[in-house]
Amino acid sequence: MNERIREQVKQEMKRRGLSQIELARQLGITPPALSQVLSGKRGTMPGSLMDVLHALGLTLEAVPQQPGQGTP
Repeated sequence: MNERIREQVKQEMKRRGLSQIELARQLGITPPALSQVLSGKRGTMPGSLMDVLHALGLTLEAVPQQPGQGTP
């Protein structure tokens, strides 16, 4: 998961007062699996990323890179 997306997810969880355990329960996955996704240690399949975003009411949009910007 891209660093910016992880930060947005973490900010939204904090705003909602939602712990990783609670979000993992909502998603039907284990807290360690969610932790690995959020830390970037585990590659995410598009479906699981969308499930996390959907659970938090977030969307993913493609934004073209500006010239000279690389991937983080």
